[in-house]
Amino acid sequence: MRVLLVNPSTGYYTRALFNPLGLLAIGSYLKSLGHEVRLLDRCVERVNFQKLLVRFQPDLIGVSVMSSRGLKDAIRISKSAKKLGFPVVWGGAMPSMQIELVLQEPYIDAIVIGEGEYTFRDLLDVVSGKRKWSDISGIAFRENGKIIRTPDRPFIDLSTLPPTDYSLIQVEKYLQPYLGCERLMYIYSSKGCPCRCAFCSNPYFHKSTHRKRPNAVVIEEIKYLIDNYNMDGVYFSDELWAANRAEMLDFCKRVKDADLHFHWIIQTRVGLFTKEDFEIMYDAGCRGAFFGVESGSKDMLRRIHKAIPYDKIIPTFEEIQNLGLTTIASFIIGYPDETETQLKETVALVQALSANLTPVYHFTPLPGTELYNDVVSAGRYRVPHSLKELSRVIATESVGQNLSAVPTVDLRVIRSRLHWQSFANKNAIENQKPFEFAKDTILSGLRAISQKGPLFFFIDGFKAFYEFVYVFWYAHFYPGIRKKYGLK
Repeated sequence: MRVLLVNPSTGYYTRALFNPLGLLAIGSYLKSLGHEVRLLDRCVERVNFQKLLVRFQPDLIGVSVMSSRGLKDAIRISKSAKKLGFPVVWGGAMPSMQIELVLQEPYIDAIVIGEGEYTFRDLLDVVSGKRKWSDISGIAFRENGKIIRTPDRPFIDLSTLPPTDYSLIQVEKYLQPYLGCERLMYIYSSKGCPCRCAFCSNPYFHKSTHRKRPNAVVIEEIKYLIDNYNMDGVYFSDELWAANRAEMLDFCKRVKDADLHFHWIIQTRVGLFTKEDFEIMYDAGCRGAFFGVESGSKDMLRRIHKAIPYDKIIPTFEEIQNLGLTTIASFIIGYPDETETQLKETVALVQALSANLTPVYHFTPLPGTELYNDVVSAGRYRVPHSLKELSRVIATESVGQNLSAVPTVDLRVIRSRLHWQSFANKNAIENQKPFEFAKDTILSGLRAISQKGPLFFFIDGFKAFYEFVYVFWYAHFYPGIRKKYGLK
């Protein structure tokens, strides 16, 4: 059968081109079963969608919606598909957590809840007439005006999935300079995370489980990309790259045994690995580590269930940076009822860390999370009542509904100032020239938006310029607020 998988345009992007890993996994699995698959990433491809539908004649269309960022385009293409009579299924984190909101729209036939490889396989039996919607586990759909949710599907044993089929995408479009690499690409080696952070969708979406792909398969995938595309760097997009030391040691040994020469960046947790562990990783090519620190307040860390050892935060960054690894520490500000004192503690920790980069995000209540349920049940959060309304919520990048105990302008100034400090840090990245990171970020952003043509270059360039002015304004023109929070 013919399957069209679509990654909607999320608007402009500034640096990272994230290859659509979820759709790649689904498409690779369906192709291994003999189906014909077309993967359209509208972040990098400009094609006439209706002409593509008429030419390809898909039996089923799958649209991936990870956040509100891609909603406007997802709605647009789904409506176009339904007008031509094609069945449309949505999947991803956003629809999985907002089933009723999504299925009130007539242009969506069903939602794939959670991971979609096996579920999409079974849905092809539905559109071919062999089975009914109600026979398929892990979906939600409408029937006689009612929303039906079928039983959850058990998690997939990742060792049963085929290797990623990179013929589904234009690999060259995703290779990019970052953190000392010239041709870095995002891949995944695991799914989920065993933790239960109160702000995170993981406990709902992945049921706080962590599952590894076999390291042997991941190594072969990396070798393929090196040999065929001269890839020199990997950013592991896993929520948690390795859950324990044994997984780490096995991966590092396989890299060394295969004599692969590439640099790699991981996402991990403070306290999971020791200095000696990072020395082993460095020897195998690891050159960067991302840590979700989230707050500088011990009280807030307890409240959001961020179970990391507070006293190890600063030493961890000092130790591994001394090894030569680039460190990234992310924080969230504006939690419900967060106080001025707690924000001052976060600012103090950010500025005390030796981290190379310190991205800061605004808190956004995500459906299904503990904090979301708390503020909704208390009547403190205005829940969007339509996808159009939800599409105006730009999670983590704007304040939205301020649930903290401080003014909105304070949150904007804190985030903008800390972003500016990180961006303008003349020695942000190890072994790079002064201001090299800032220059690379700007050039990569221009390169990315230029791929979509002159008109989109102008539109997206204007949006990027507006964001730059926004950050610059709040970072420099509120000296009183900066002084209040101890911002440099």
